[in-house]
Amino acid sequence: MSNDTAENSGEFTRPITVRLNEDGTQSAESVLTPTQMTTRAECMLTSRLVIPVIFLPGIMGTRLRSAKNKDQSAWAPPENTWEMLLAALSYLLRSAADRQTMLDPDSTEVDDNGPARVPRETAVLMGDALGNSDAERAKQRGWSQLHADSYGEILNVLEQRLSYMLSDGEHVHQSWQSAVMDWQKDIATPSGMQSGAQRLGAQKDFKALDIEALKTAASAFYPVYAVGYNWLQSNQKSGERLASEIERITKYYRDRKKICEKVIIVTHSMGGFVARSAVQEAGVQEKVLGVLHGVMPAIGAPAVYKRMRAGFEGVAQVVLGRNAAETTAVMANSPGGLELLPNAQYKTRGPDGAPRHWLRASSTPIIQGGRQSGGQSTLLGDKDIYKEIYLNNSAWWRMVKDELINPAKINYASQKNFQINEDTPEKDNKKSEFEIYGQNIEDVRNFHIRIQDKYHLITYAYYAADGERRSWNEVEWKCSEPVAGELSTAELVEDDLNGELKLQINEGRHKFEVQPGFGPGDGTVPAESGDAPRSYSVQIFKHEGKAKGHMSYDHQYSYNNQMTQAVTLYSIACIAGRSNWLQQNQCKA
Repeated sequence: MSNDTAENSGEFTRPITVRLNEDGTQSAESVLTPTQMTTRAECMLTSRLVIPVIFLPGIMGTRLRSAKNKDQSAWAPPENTWEMLLAALSYLLRSAADRQTMLDPDSTEVDDNGPARVPRETAVLMGDALGNSDAERAKQRGWSQLHADSYGEILNVLEQRLSYMLSDGEHVHQSWQSAVMDWQKDIATPSGMQSGAQRLGAQKDFKALDIEALKTAASAFYPVYAVGYNWLQSNQKSGERLASEIERITKYYRDRKKICEKVIIVTHSMGGFVARSAVQEAGVQEKVLGVLHGVMPAIGAPAVYKRMRAGFEGVAQVVLGRNAAETTAVMANSPGGLELLPNAQYKTRGPDGAPRHWLRASSTPIIQGGRQSGGQSTLLGDKDIYKEIYLNNSAWWRMVKDELINPAKINYASQKNFQINEDTPEKDNKKSEFEIYGQNIEDVRNFHIRIQDKYHLITYAYYAADGERRSWNEVEWKCSEPVAGELSTAELVEDDLNGELKLQINEGRHKFEVQPGFGPGDGTVPAESGDAPRSYSVQIFKHEGKAKGHMSYDHQYSYNNQMTQAVTLYSIACIAGRSNWLQQNQCKA
């Protein structure tokens, strides 16, 4: 779409909503004004070529409600500081069993009744959607399903910027110039010249978006949709939901005489798993023009293990789990959350730079007479992470304690049609709960195998390797004193469920504590996992924080800054503008 009058003549215009009718025609209504009010109404007509942009949020980014009682919220992420405080106060009174019951994957569903932040400059562009109000049209686009504080800004940026690429069919619109094109320019910095590729963090040969590709991209209309999903369930199920949503959305435009065969997907974090799963479904790969993954834990994140053993960090711990008991009650029964665990491909790097396993125990050496002794560093569960860490039911460093799995006593055996040996003695009932959890882990292993090295053919990605946003690239249990004895075979004596243990090793008892995240990242996803799609990407952007002239961002709010927004818009325009499909169909616009 273009904004010819406003930009070229300098005349101020008043944009009005243009509705898309069922027969494919477009219409607009404007109120009569006094003769002295000469501001003209501006009608934004959309192209016959429609490429919906579908945004997928990360874990906990979709609102959930009870499947039986649709007025009962199961997960309504706080939208501001006040709501966070209220949520914290309410969650303080909730036990692990309460949290487990409320966030049961089989009794929850996507809630589309959340707030949708739609300023007037965005609402006027959404006339293609059904509804009699701005809020209704935003809801029809799926925006009310998402956490607005995390995603409202990027949804609005995409809707506005993708509507104004060119000003007259020939020249770059001023808003697109500042949002994308200026980021490609070389600039002088105190440390020297910085190229556009460096500013954006491009890790492969960088091809700047040129006017010809932009003209091709601008020949289509890009309505922005949000597709939430039940992040407690397997990402495979969520991928199936996405596949059906792609068909529903494209059919909506085809029914209105538009040419709508392809979509572009933009993901955040776990949403990348949903997209990767979906594009493996029959026919979906062909319906997706390309994908941009933002801060995706492509091969998993050790932070999941840490949080299941010690709870979440900061304010989030009050809502999401203050300790292992509260976190395990939800996560152990949620396939989606478990699928974020490190897979068999995940490795960090040791002091010598060589790849190594991500879970270990260590003790501090003692130095006497210039000589060092008593220090150890032992890898834990490095042969088979599924068997030795996730399904381990005896070692002190196992991920899950069976007594924490099902405090609400939900009959998962019945829900999952899981057969428990009737000969199992009553005293071994807890083992049956661990067996059901074990089935979840086996499903996780199969999911990891299913998506391993599988990406859409046209994939772009960005991630953070920010030294100021330390992430758990590994998890280390550390004792601050020398220990004599084998660390891996120690006996657990005490566990405070917040990351502090007492272990019996030979004749001595020693305190071990889980260490803070140390690797560069975004506070959640380590660089090792963010960089994993490199070989499968057309382009991948690495953001190293202020030290490299990049904006620093937190994982959850990674889309709320101009640099990642520029990367996102650049990637979408490249996917569309360089696609054979759009070039071949451009004449139909």
